[in-house]
Amino acid sequence: MDWIQSVQSYIRVVDEGSFNGAARKLNTTSSAISKRVHWLEERIGAQLLKRTTRSVTQTEAGALFYQRAKVQLDGWQSILDETRSVSETPVGLLKIGATLAVGSKFLVQYLNDFLQMYPDIRIQLITTTPGQLPELSLDLFISREIEQLNSLSFKATALFEHKAAFYASPEYLEQYGAPRTPEELKNHNLLVWGERTQREISLTNGQKLSLSGNFATTNPEALYYAAKSGMGILVSNDVMIKEELRLGTLQRILPTITADEAIVYAYYPKLDYQHTRTKLFLDYLKERLSKEKSLKP
Repeated sequence: MDWIQSVQSYIRVVDEGSFNGAARKLNTTSSAISKRVHWLEERIGAQLLKRTTRSVTQTEAGALFYQRAKVQLDGWQSILDETRSVSETPVGLLKIGATLAVGSKFLVQYLNDFLQMYPDIRIQLITTTPGQLPELSLDLFISREIEQLNSLSFKATALFEHKAAFYASPEYLEQYGAPRTPEELKNHNLLVWGERTQREISLTNGQKLSLSGNFATTNPEALYYAAKSGMGILVSNDVMIKEELRLGTLQRILPTITADEAIVYAYYPKLDYQHTRTKLFLDYLKERLSKEKSLKP
């Protein structure tokens, strides 16, 4: 029996929640998966799974083994992929971490073209919590600056400057009119990213505003949908709403006013070498962003 194959089977059983699900993913039979897991338990000398007719759950030993084995297996796969990519077409899994907003409204629009260019590369986009440190297994982590990362084993490259501005739908502007000064924003309904319906906003001219509204959320899709539906005024970077601006479902208001300046970085582990996949994706992303910036009026 093969150690790596057995470990892969065990991890897949846990991920899928059943032997049948693991068998489907690995294109084999549930009997074969069961034999591999049983062989693994015998070699380790501990029960990894509790089996009933309806469910499969991990034991304490199984949970520990899963956590450690998954990291090691990902590392081993990266070694194989990196070795192959030295002399072959770029291949393997690229694990990218990003917040829900950055992933769904920024990154995802660039993935298809990249994967068309490199069909043997696979991408796993993992959602992270704003401000949290990245998982060590990630190849790339997209975020505003996180100070702790500057002192850890990570390198960083700047992707774009995050300058937030104010946007609203044509329907909202027709019903309520457009504010002509930052102070008039206080008379409008602000759609708030966060858990509270009030937000302090610092403008790049040094002015501070305390704005509020009737809708707050940490779900980016809900926030942007609310803005397009005419519920209120949105604070966003134009990078996140390129499609909405192109279609005219959102329009910028107060065009000379910007807020919340920050730089968005791509972080990646400090290694003696840089994964080919990581370098290719970073080069591609920076080139696309540079071209788009040059096309702006």
